Amino acid sequence: MGTQLYLGVIVVALFATTAANAEIKVQCEKDSVSITWTIPSRLQQYAARHFLGNCMPSGFKALPGGEGKAEFNYKLDDCNFKRLVKGKNLIYKNELTFRPRPRSSPAAYVYPIECVYPRPKGWFPPFLNPGSGVAGGRGGLNFHMLLLNEQTTAVAETNVIPLGSFMPIWATVEQKSHQPLLLLMEECVAATTPELQANSNVYPIITNKGCLLDSVKGNSRFLPRYHSSAIILYLQSFKFGLGEEVYIHCKLLAWDPEVLSESKKACHYVKENERWELLDDPMQSSMCDCCSRTCNTRSKRGDEWESNGFMHTSVLGPLIIMDPFATKCPQCISALLLSLAAAMAVYADMKVDCGPDFVTLMWRESRPQADTSLLRLGNCFPTSFSAGEAYFYVDLTDCNFRRLVTGDALVYSNDLTYVASADSYNLAFTHPVVCAYERPKDWYATIYDPVFKTYSLGDLQFNIGLMNDDFSGPAESTHFPLGSIIPIMASVVQETHQPLLLLLEECVAATTPELYPESTTYPIISNKGCLLESVSSRSKFEPRQKSSEIRLSLQTFTFAMGEEVFIHCKLLAWDPNGLDSTKKACHFVDGHGWELLDNLAQSNLCDCCESKCKSRRQRSVASGMDPFR
Repeated sequence: MGTQLYLGVIVVALFATTAANAEIKVQCEKDSVSITWTIPSRLQQYAARHFLGNCMPSGFKALPGGEGKAEFNYKLDDCNFKRLVKGKNLIYKNELTFRPRPRSSPAAYVYPIECVYPRPKGWFPPFLNPGSGVAGGRGGLNFHMLLLNEQTTAVAETNVIPLGSFMPIWATVEQKSHQPLLLLMEECVAATTPELQANSNVYPIITNKGCLLDSVKGNSRFLPRYHSSAIILYLQSFKFGLGEEVYIHCKLLAWDPEVLSESKKACHYVKENERWELLDDPMQSSMCDCCSRTCNTRSKRGDEWESNGFMHTSVLGPLIIMDPFATKCPQCISALLLSLAAAMAVYADMKVDCGPDFVTLMWRESRPQADTSLLRLGNCFPTSFSAGEAYFYVDLTDCNFRRLVTGDALVYSNDLTYVASADSYNLAFTHPVVCAYERPKDWYATIYDPVFKTYSLGDLQFNIGLMNDDFSGPAESTHFPLGSIIPIMASVVQETHQPLLLLLEECVAATTPELYPESTTYPIISNKGCLLESVSSRSKFEPRQKSSEIRLSLQTFTFAMGEEVFIHCKLLAWDPNGLDSTKKACHFVDGHGWELLDNLAQSNLCDCCESKCKSRRQRSVASGMDPFR
């Protein structure tokens, strides 16, 4: 069954000011907002100082009476709209501001904007796997707290944190049959022991009834909620307990979402606006003013709630914060490059040059039996090769480079490998390649917003989304220059299901969000999983991070250039051990032919991509889906 996730629109009547002074008109569309702001003639010279969130007017018109009209036409994914999931609604909030002075100065005028959409039936964001995080029960509720990776896409794979990088801490309360609850972090401290004692040395993180103190002196902040019962603290690592085991102790509070106060809140300091901001409703940020002094103690109602078991203390750890550039280990980075040098110096020479956003690598081989075409930098083939030499010229966003963020540096690492054949197994090796760059002062990681287009089938939930260049978060724009890459990621949430492999069976481009028999389409993936576009372009499947995800780097095409284009795909969840010529993911690699994404040794399954891949009738886990949009 096909589905189109369009949302009906309800405009919330927040316009008490507008009723008396109709200078601002707001129209909420299905996935965008249109705003006209009539500006007095004396302010026309400041037209560019009117903002919607962080967006300037998309257009400006001078009116016959001397006034001006600023127009804002933007998607709800733009302009720093904040999304709040509340009951049966999805709420998008923002502010219109007039800033005649520099951006760092307070706004001279602030006007709230809010659009409310019915929450689609069955909608929920992909749920973060709680993994092996800390869980505790209290008063009929279960609390969880765990460490995520820096992109907040999954549970962290390591507890070793580079100094200055981010360690997202996710907490949630399982509500079960309870009324909807809002999860708050009332207090968090770091300590070097799993239990707090009277004489414990601690590092304050959240104090004063929900004030994120570390957001004032560092870059820590709360991330926008995807559900009221969960909260993500995007905590920048610190020098406290450097090199030792560190434990994060937090008081978690499950609270009535409708009753926020000075003692029940989640506040962080926004340096851009030079003010404390309330996570759950920036319009009520005055509740956070007390973060600069002492916030009122809990109310009588708060005593009643907490005595009934709505507060829980969780401990996360051990975490180990390391400084990779500490003076006590100045050779750490060099050691990565030189770790295999002693064994390899006798037969090879490698030269690496790190450019601003690319790397070149020259490998000279002295062993006559070595085939340099079998060298790989990450998942990239040599740019050129000859007898005894292989040359790579690649972007740091390609070849599966890994990025490490530290306090002062961005470090990109990869592996140079020799893919040996069965008769040359003794030639195989892996050699690390590292490029380190000074970390820009205003750099911070792109935040992953866990909302995709979603569709549920049976016990499975399918998701598809447009991503940024390195797949670390959602795309910031839907406009792409001709010839650039469109990163697309699809996934299936398995929950209690057997492990599944996600495949893209078919994808086409069209100029309409619905496919009709008369629709003009542009084939992208056809013939049961063959990436047709990879034959004539740089399109390719990216290496999998997990079996339930698939990543497609699609090069833009001339089809419907300048028009709105929709990508329609059939998603298939399948047995990972049941690949065949009709259940596969294949792309064409110049000089090597068709290759199977999930097992190069079985690339013969892709041979039919040049002809017709035979269908076979066999029950699939989630087969029979119409194009997912």
